[in-house]
Amino acid sequence: MNLYPLKFDPIYKEKIWGGRNLERLFGRRLPPDAPIGESWDLADLAEGVSVVRNGPLRGRTLTDLTEELGPKLLGKTRPTKEGRFPLLLKLLDANDILSLQVHPDAQAAAAIGPEAAPKTECWYMIESRDGYIYKGVTAGTTPKQFRRAVETNTAEACTRRIGCKTGDFHYLPAGTVHAVGPGLVVAEVQTPSDTTYRVTDWGRGREIHVERSMQCIHFDPADEPAPGAGGDCLLKTKFFEVFLRNAPAGVHGFPGGQCTAWMILEGQGGAITGEFDEAVDFVAGDTILIPAALRNLTVTTIGPGKCLEIFLPPSS
Repeated sequence: MNLYPLKFDPIYKEKIWGGRNLERLFGRRLPPDAPIGESWDLADLAEGVSVVRNGPLRGRTLTDLTEELGPKLLGKTRPTKEGRFPLLLKLLDANDILSLQVHPDAQAAAAIGPEAAPKTECWYMIESRDGYIYKGVTAGTTPKQFRRAVETNTAEACTRRIGCKTGDFHYLPAGTVHAVGPGLVVAEVQTPSDTTYRVTDWGRGREIHVERSMQCIHFDPADEPAPGAGGDCLLKTKFFEVFLRNAPAGVHGFPGGQCTAWMILEGQGGAITGEFDEAVDFVAGDTILIPAALRNLTVTTIGPGKCLEIFLPPSS
């Protein structure tokens, strides 16, 4: 099979806190009259599976390609234990605050059972309109104090509130209680899990999960990004590595040889060429998956551009 850079149809998720900013920022054709909170741009979960929208593999699912291509797609990275692609990439549009929530780590997920899967994530702020996030419990807060705050609808008083500006980056390892506040458009890189336990929903009436949340929350200071290689490196974990790339207009080489995804954040677009039949064009808002079997690519950018470059490291 002659592989090439893959693009996928976005999977849109209507949310009560969502909006229409992906239309404004990236020219997306969103479902009409719906507050779109999430765009799953690279996904392989029961709740949503990406489908290829370009080239000869058009119409194929990421699930099928992961199984069929194996190392040609993933390189030395293993799929999940269910045989699925080991990364989930999203765009979030928050026009209201999300629930205060937490995701389990491996230990908590094992204790909860097969319905739970660990989830570690990070956020890059594509746009902030005086936005903020909640991230981690305040120093010295005990589980007993936090539970009491939840019961009295004052959980935000025990949670760190952080103002955000465009270009900020935050690492949220599993177990970090958190919420995205209004006024933010976020690129989210995460492990492939949709297991979320709500601590509070700010009185909106959706189900909350106090016991499960208390089982998952880490009551130590929120971790900051693990040291990377310097320069463009934002984060290195055992699950994924994230770099912020600023590319001037012109022609750029990309060595390939490792499963890589690009989330194109800014710019006039361009094209990718290599040992495949047709150039693959891109614009701001696109997410592109580069199979590990591809090497020696050429990327031509029309003007200055910016992207998140996400690598899947070899499995340990």
